[in-house]
Amino acid sequence: MSQPASNAALGLSQSPALASEFQFPSIHNFPPFYTLQPTASTWKNQAELWGTIIMGYYKYHRLYQLDLDDTSTNEQLFNNQRINRNLKSETIQAIVDEMVKKGDAEWDATSKKRRAIIYWRKPEDWAAMISAWVFETGLNNSILTFYEIAHGDDSEDQEFHNIHPTVLQKAMEVLVKRGTAATFQGATFEEMGVKFFNAGA
Repeated sequence: MSQPASNAALGLSQSPALASEFQFPSIHNFPPFYTLQPTASTWKNQAELWGTIIMGYYKYHRLYQLDLDDTSTNEQLFNNQRINRNLKSETIQAIVDEMVKKGDAEWDATSKKRRAIIYWRKPEDWAAMISAWVFETGLNNSILTFYEIAHGDDSEDQEFHNIHPTVLQKAMEVLVKRGTAATFQGATFEEMGVKFFNAGA
């Protein structure tokens, strides 16, 4: 696998035409792209390109958790029937390891590297988005439950609607550390509450 000259040459930019399905870059049809490359510099480039594809795919479909045992998701992303190539689980794990180093993913500690959260938007960005929404809607005057933030009627038109619990938790931790929010324990995760203090988050 020779090192590509640029992302544009690989088709990492989607076509201007709108499509009903995620548009994979042209390198997704390059057979050697599915084999872990032995040369360190080539592997680094390969892992970065796969990381970009994974984050783009997950953002497009509003997915948050990569599960190596979820064949329905992995089938399209990591298995290319057109060229009869697929990524082995070990290679996917190595790619996610590289994403973890960059803060783009986080392994579920209980999954033995079978599940990972994909941060196509960083917790800090989610925190800013949620905080801005709270103050714009005047909801800072009451304690909101995690359920209301993630699944409530008021957030239906927001990008964070149906956000993964782990990502929401990370976003709330950002605000708590900044001193702009406080969380309150609930009987369940969704019943946990949060109080926002100011709009400067």
